[in-house]
Amino acid sequence: MKKELIIVFALFLSVSSALAQTSLNGYKYVIVPKKYEFLKENDKFELNSLTKFLFKKAGFQTLLKGDDYPEDLIKNPCLAVLVDLKDNSSMFTTKVTIDLTDCYNKIVFTAQEGKSKEKDYKKTYQEALRRSFASIEALNYKYDSELAIKTDTKVKEEITQVSTPKKVEPKPAKAQTATVIAMPAPPIKVSAVAEVNKESKIESVARSYKNDNISFFLIDQNNNLVAYVIESKIDSYKKGEMIGTFVKTSLANVFKVSWKNKQEGVDETIAYFDEGGNLKIEINRNGEIEILVFKAEN
Repeated sequence: MKKELIIVFALFLSVSSALAQTSLNGYKYVIVPKKYEFLKENDKFELNSLTKFLFKKAGFQTLLKGDDYPEDLIKNPCLAVLVDLKDNSSMFTTKVTIDLTDCYNKIVFTAQEGKSKEKDYKKTYQEALRRSFASIEALNYKYDSELAIKTDTKVKEEITQVSTPKKVEPKPAKAQTATVIAMPAPPIKVSAVAEVNKESKIESVARSYKNDNISFFLIDQNNNLVAYVIESKIDSYKKGEMIGTFVKTSLANVFKVSWKNKQEGVDETIAYFDEGGNLKIEINRNGEIEILVFKAEN
């Protein structure tokens, strides 16, 4: 019985490894941040430089976040995974794990925990990082374009339009427009928001958006955007209620969204602004992509 359990466990590890390898083989690029969240400085202990080096050595095309991205990556953000390093250290042991996150901000691979008991900070973090990376190196990564995740054609085109700045020739002042518009609608004073949500103390500006069923303020709070209901024809949305939070991603005008749906559940998805300044939220309905469009009010 014990022997059978060992065989089953070995098969499980083999299948898990194969699935992870197939998953990572579908990504052409790795994007490394210039600073990890648990550290205060860019490339502290040279961890970011080491991360880039290790991925490059393992066969990945590696970029630093904020660099000029290749044209195919701009057109299809899902060709890349974003690296994050988690610090799980205890008092006497440095412990780190590497997470790889896809274009929908979902973790697609978590490396084994790397540990070190070196006393020097730089040595201990670098050693722990290398030990964590060993599980990625063991996958023998090789990019396979047939496995690449592709965004929906229409959505991909719209994301590309808003995330890629275009060169605009100078025009007379009255005719000038901005090609990429992060928050295009005119701001509304916070005093107007107070009537919608009297208990919220908001020190920001708000912009309003609407479709046939609902209108809401979108407010910049703590570097994120928060949606509060103004009016709604849907019973599950109440006036003054917070129905969505928008977190910035590495792509301009593209946000990770938690959005309350009609069934009072929460959809974890993405949203972006088009060139007309309208807000579009992508909803997956049983495998079918539905785009909720909210027009910016003047």
